[in-house]
Amino acid sequence: MKTVSVFCITLLLTTLSFVALAQHPTVSKNEARAYEKGTRNFNGTPGANYWQNSSDYFIQVSVDVKNKILSGRERIVYSNNSPDSLKTIVIRLYQDVFKKGVNRNSIVPVNPADIHDGVRIASLKVNNEDIDLSKSSQQVMRDGTLMYVFLSKKLAPKSTTELQIEWSFDFPQHTLIRMGTIDSTSMFVGQWYPQIAVYDDVNRWDTRSYNGLAEFYNDFSNFEVEISVPDQFMVWATGDPLNLKDMLQPQIYSRYTNACTSDEIHHVIAEEDILNKKITTQNHTWKYKATNVSDFAFGVSDHYLWDVTSVIVDKSSGRRTVVGTAYNTTSVNFEKVISISRETIRSLSEEMPGIPYPFPYLTVYAGDFGMEYPMITNVGPDAEFGMTVYANSHEIAHAYFPFLVGTNETVVGWMDEGLTVYIPENSQHNIAPELNIGAYNTSAFSQYAGIQDEVALITPTQCLDAKIYFYLSYAKAEQALRMLEMELGHDLFKTCLLTFIERWKYKHPTALDFFHTFSDVSKRDLDWYWMAWYYQVGGIPDLAIKNVTKSGNKYTAVIENKGQMPLPVLLTFYANDKNTGNITSAASQWQGNKTEMTLTFETTDAVTKIVLGSETIPDTQPDDNEYLVKQK
Repeated sequence: MKTVSVFCITLLLTTLSFVALAQHPTVSKNEARAYEKGTRNFNGTPGANYWQNSSDYFIQVSVDVKNKILSGRERIVYSNNSPDSLKTIVIRLYQDVFKKGVNRNSIVPVNPADIHDGVRIASLKVNNEDIDLSKSSQQVMRDGTLMYVFLSKKLAPKSTTELQIEWSFDFPQHTLIRMGTIDSTSMFVGQWYPQIAVYDDVNRWDTRSYNGLAEFYNDFSNFEVEISVPDQFMVWATGDPLNLKDMLQPQIYSRYTNACTSDEIHHVIAEEDILNKKITTQNHTWKYKATNVSDFAFGVSDHYLWDVTSVIVDKSSGRRTVVGTAYNTTSVNFEKVISISRETIRSLSEEMPGIPYPFPYLTVYAGDFGMEYPMITNVGPDAEFGMTVYANSHEIAHAYFPFLVGTNETVVGWMDEGLTVYIPENSQHNIAPELNIGAYNTSAFSQYAGIQDEVALITPTQCLDAKIYFYLSYAKAEQALRMLEMELGHDLFKTCLLTFIERWKYKHPTALDFFHTFSDVSKRDLDWYWMAWYYQVGGIPDLAIKNVTKSGNKYTAVIENKGQMPLPVLLTFYANDKNTGNITSAASQWQGNKTEMTLTFETTDAVTKIVLGSETIPDTQPDDNEYLVKQK
């Protein structure tokens, strides 16, 4: 097959809604303030005055597996790196999503049996001073999943304060919103500790109450966590395991250490080990430490298998990531997940995005749902191998977004989800050739685009209806990136993406930072693209072959944009079953209120059929994408 460049494109002017006006992405009042203060620049870079706050968490937690109760105490050293004096500290109590009367918009129904009276705060101290927790208190206020702590003395810029909290809550046994009870003695624990909300340069305190739909927005912080569990229980968690040698029987520990430097898969805990109950020692408190991460999660079980291997993620230094999977013997396809995970991390490190995997550890915990946390994921088993590949590689890719680049999932959930759907697609296909996520998302977007409840992709994720959340954040977000790569070309797209990651690693970018970086690096005004794909409400992808004429060896096709999306044009010409060539035109050619485009193709072959589009270019009405050439 040959590719012929377009040598004649005539653009016919009519009205097309996505470029009806010369528009630019909206700059909110808060973002304008950030530009004025010099914390962000209009070219998409962090400003000279950029800052962000952080915390050091020292946590001891006890897991009552039998009664499903978590009890903990923590000391938080909060660093105010902002130029502002803070009179309030906002604390997230995520488990209050199960509290009676709290507003919920959960992606899964909440079982009434899991509704309770909320997180029980036994004590709270600020700089060693007791805080009144009574209902009439003037020092604290609870609203939704937030607790506001009103300080007696403002926290000055460039200073720290210390909080001490004792708390407990009833662990959900019947509802799995990203975490929960997996079986009678297996629990995946996320959103579990009182966490200081983000105070940033754009919105100041993030006071969006967690309602079970949108995910999270967290500071980069440090954690030292001690997790106490009953006898015979294993713990897998975020961070560096500090006392494994004290926790594991010698033969188990030896297998683990061997696996940490091996390319082979090691069955560190096998079925016979579980039957013999010779896995852990009499010590019950597991210690983990994690530096500069945005969250901490862990999983526990007394009957999970444990496979471990490692993979070189940085060939220049030889740095390895230790990869493990913890799963039940009944977890279908999970014996294959260790290989899937290892290959995914290798591909992410070497190919796309081509940045060494940012963490030293990864554990895939066989739970339910599919949710990412730093260095550990919670993924349910799937009977289809292809979907097993997709689910696990997608969650693993989240190491880059939002855990390396700290995107705000409550506002721009499309950013991390779209990127982590798109980035591993080639790797997924290589592992499972039957898997074509790109074509799947193209079909999904073509089917749902323009539905009645569709809002603009830029709509804050927290405001979405659960029914539209997955379509926008995954399918449409992936399509927007795919069409952008087609517009820029693979190499330039990747350069823009890598620059964005480098600029914003361990920082908090906004949507405008993303848009401005791509425009800055590509040296192109892409406002037309952002407006069409991210700011337009709805928008239907629909191209058609309007007409074809032949003159000598030249075939002239008129392409009509019957929808509202700027799409690339791909025309493929066939002589019977032979592909005789194709021509393309970029989506940018639709700029300037145009709805028609004329392309000319020259060939000595007798063309019998012309096909518009491909399986990865969306179109809601494909019936008018094929033209049969009448033979004389």
